[in-house]
Amino acid sequence: MQNAVLQIQVQDTLYVKDPTSSTIGKSILGHGLILLSEIGLEEFTFKKLAHKISSTESTIYRYFENKHQFLSYLFNFYWAWMDVNIAFAITNIDCPKERLKRIIRVLTQKVNNDIRTPFIDEEILQEVIALESSKTFLSKKVDEENKAGYFLQYKKLVDRISLIVVEINPTYAYPNALVSTILESSFHQRYFGIHLPRLTNEMHVQERLEDFLTDLCFKTLL
Repeated sequence: MQNAVLQIQVQDTLYVKDPTSSTIGKSILGHGLILLSEIGLEEFTFKKLAHKISSTESTIYRYFENKHQFLSYLFNFYWAWMDVNIAFAITNIDCPKERLKRIIRVLTQKVNNDIRTPFIDEEILQEVIALESSKTFLSKKVDEENKAGYFLQYKKLVDRISLIVVEINPTYAYPNALVSTILESSFHQRYFGIHLPRLTNEMHVQERLEDFLTDLCFKTLL
């Protein structure tokens, strides 16, 4: 029996034409992600991507307005995919403390490619998001893009986890701030551990990162 294809929904403000609707669109996503991982956003261009997929720049522009929109699409795809994995991890778990622990475990894992999304390699996507995702919101157009829904999936996930935080401690005043700190730290602390080790404490080791964020959460909440 073949594995079912996982349908990840990304809001339509993040593309001109849905890239998952065609073979060339999926090729743009998959090969664009690989190119981003190889050269970084600064060097990434649609001209280089067109060469990689043996197509034209105008074809890529039919799907995305620019590379910032392309990165924002990948950003939302990642968090939508992560939301699916989190939902699976906490299904039928009644205790909110255990749900939060399981969420932190999912967030701190180094992911593997998901064969249910054959046009995107999530292992590469996690690496790209860790390196480039802050560029989606550290932008002069952040307010305009926020109104357009560029961060909708990320905000939905923060809201969903925040409800669990409030279950654990209904009087805690900063649930969204705590959750967004955990989400960002799941990337930044691992990155520091690899590249800037004096800023952290071996957080590139998954178990230490999971223990640190769990400790941070529960000592804050309890």
